[in-house]
Amino acid sequence: MSSFVERLFWILNGLLVIVYSSADRLLALLLLASLAAFVWFSPNEQRGWSIGMAALAFAAGVVAPAPVPAALLMMSIISWVALTLEKYNRSALRWSTIKGISIYALAGLGYAAYKGLELGASFAADPQMAQGAVYLNTLIGIGMYVGPFGFVAMLAQAIWAHPPIPGGSPENIIGTIRSRGKN
Repeated sequence: MSSFVERLFWILNGLLVIVYSSADRLLALLLLASLAAFVWFSPNEQRGWSIGMAALAFAAGVVAPAPVPAALLMMSIISWVALTLEKYNRSALRWSTIKGISIYALAGLGYAAYKGLELGASFAADPQMAQGAVYLNTLIGIGMYVGPFGFVAMLAQAIWAHPPIPGGSPENIIGTIRSRGKN
C-alpha cells in the first residue's frame, strides 16, 4: 500500500511542477496560443511571414524581461480585435500586424541580450561612459514601454482613418471590381 501512496505523491509532485512552471511562463503560453491562431488563420501568401513573426515573438516572450512578454501578448490580442473590426483591407492590416509584432519582438530580443550580457554595467569604470549608459538605459526603457502604444495607434489609424473612397462605400468598389465596371 505504501508503494501506491508513494507513486501517487510522485505523480502529484510532477503535476505541481508542471503547474508551477506553466504559471511562471503564463504570458508566454497565452502568447503562444494567440500566435498559433494567427498563423493558422493567415492566408497562404502571408503564412511564411506569420510563422517567422510568431517564432520571433514567442522567443522574445520566453527570454526577454518585463515588459516584453506582456507587451507582446497585448499587441497580439489587440491585433485580433483590430482584424475583427477591419472591413476595408484585412490583408493589409494583417501585414502591418506581422511587421509591427516582428519589429517589437526583435527589439525585445535585443533588450534581453543587452540585459543578459550586462552591457550597461560594463561601462561603470569610466564616468563619461557611465553617464552614456544611463542615457542608453533610459532610451531602451522608453522604447520598450512606448513601442506597443505606437503599434496600437498604428492599428487604430489603419481601422478608422481610411482614405476616402472614390464613388462611395467599400461595397461599391467591390461591386465595380467584380463586375469590371459593367452594370
